[in-house]
Amino acid sequence: MTMAERLHAVLRFEQPDRPFFFPTIGFWAETIQRWHGEGLPAFVFHDVPAFLYFDFDHWLPFLIGDHELPNLFPPFAPRVLEKKGKYEIFRDHGGKIYKRFRDGSSSIPQFLEAPVKTMDDYRALRWRLDPGFPGRCANPVFDLMAAYCKLRGAPGGMMVSGLFGFHRHLLGVETLMTAYYDTPDMLHAMGRDWARLCKGCIRRLRKRYGITLVNFWEDMCFRSGPMISPRTFREFMTPYYKEVISDARDQGVEFFWVDTDGDCSLVIPLFEEAGVNLLYPFEAQAGMDIVKVRADHPRMAILGGLDKRVLAKDRAAIEEEVMSKVPAMLKSGGYIAALDHTVPPDVPLENFKFYLELLKSRELAGRGIA
Repeated sequence: MTMAERLHAVLRFEQPDRPFFFPTIGFWAETIQRWHGEGLPAFVFHDVPAFLYFDFDHWLPFLIGDHELPNLFPPFAPRVLEKKGKYEIFRDHGGKIYKRFRDGSSSIPQFLEAPVKTMDDYRALRWRLDPGFPGRCANPVFDLMAAYCKLRGAPGGMMVSGLFGFHRHLLGVETLMTAYYDTPDMLHAMGRDWARLCKGCIRRLRKRYGITLVNFWEDMCFRSGPMISPRTFREFMTPYYKEVISDARDQGVEFFWVDTDGDCSLVIPLFEEAGVNLLYPFEAQAGMDIVKVRADHPRMAILGGLDKRVLAKDRAAIEEEVMSKVPAMLKSGGYIAALDHTVPPDVPLENFKFYLELLKSRELAGRGIA
């Protein structure tokens, strides 16, 4: 099987030649730096070369939006507005203003200001949400990605900021929470624009590049649960997700993923209702138990759920974590064995290699791991 065929089989709960091998969604920058001192070649400097070096199966994202970019094209020109000692104030691609470390340390920047405060602010940037804007869905980078997918048999998909993520990018969390009550009409207008953008981009990317999946970035849950109630979800998100997914299915797109951290238990059935068929990364530290999730949601594909913190311990702890979850999940189908988030810098390279070897081990091969 090609990587695309293998991934599609897993997501359809069919039997692939072997499971899709994608053991983590990424690495902290400090992790890669640490591993350079433990034998990792210098050319492995980022997630993409790391995926290739460790021989992961992978997919290529045709980027419309993500955790940094709220689907705006052209994006704002990022620039540093002010420097203060070891910090700097900067405006990012999405128009948000932050305070961050000047040395690029992997910490969460301090949010200062969102680009949208009023409907007039939103109207001023709506032109950046035009799915037909020249260069948005047809550019040389996408052409190269499509050629790579064809050469390697890799799946390609659209990555976009999901609707909650889109709202939060443009308004900021606090303003968004009050907007559900104070300015619902503005949020619905944004929802209609989001749906129009997604449908237009999916149609163009499907026709030109043959994408088979759409990945929505949301990150809408904390350790204690989602940031909004099921009622708010159904009013402000469900109609637009259904519209986008229904139209995409008409174009032949089959797989719809959502990325959200934290305890996502309450939103899993809501995304299922909307047509989503894979969720990730199922953070163990937020209490997410993928074996239980599988029992409660037998047809929701799952990526992740293995506690990344265990990789900083010894081999016995790593083996216990993997063997207590992976065999049962592989037997149930629709599972991609992976850590519950990116690899932190307290993980030794040798521990990570042991984790990879374990996932490929003969003991697990009989259960479909390799």
